[in-house]
Amino acid sequence: MKFFIAASMIIGATTAFAPQRGAPCFSVRASNHQSSSTLQMAGFGSSKATNKKSKLKPLKPKQQWDRYGDFAKSSTNFAVGVRVVGRDDCEQEWLRIGYVNSKDDSNIELAVSRQRSLIAEHAKRLLPLAVLPKDKVEWGYVDAEGEWKKVESLNEYPSSFEKSIGFEGIG
Repeated sequence: MKFFIAASMIIGATTAFAPQRGAPCFSVRASNHQSSSTLQMAGFGSSKATNKKSKLKPLKPKQQWDRYGDFAKSSTNFAVGVRVVGRDDCEQEWLRIGYVNSKDDSNIELAVSRQRSLIAEHAKRLLPLAVLPKDKVEWGYVDAEGEWKKVESLNEYPSSFEKSIGFEGIG
């Protein structure tokens, strides 16, 4: 009985892929039709230069937190925050989100600018009702005089700059 079941399964499996009578296995048809589309294969070995901006490699929160801890005792920690812009229903006050430091206490504005994505994501998680997912925000830090200073977003940084800065979120 087992033999007949196994044999019928094998015969059924092999005939399922066999061509039907009168139908060719595959056909090759020559065509003189040329497409008027100018679509070309792109992405693999393209020699054309594109004018795309260089995309920054995203920072990893754990690495930045570890670096913050490494530099915390030997450098000044600056409070960082965000301010929601473009919304009528909220006050435009600075919301403290965390702290940033640098290996040699220089380039704090660059450090905040480079870590702006981490700061914004942490703000959305820390204060979900104050900073909504689609809100536009400004980044800033508290300077030596205790005043909030707005930081402009930049896209060019010294090489290996992210290895000399750190971020720690509060919460």
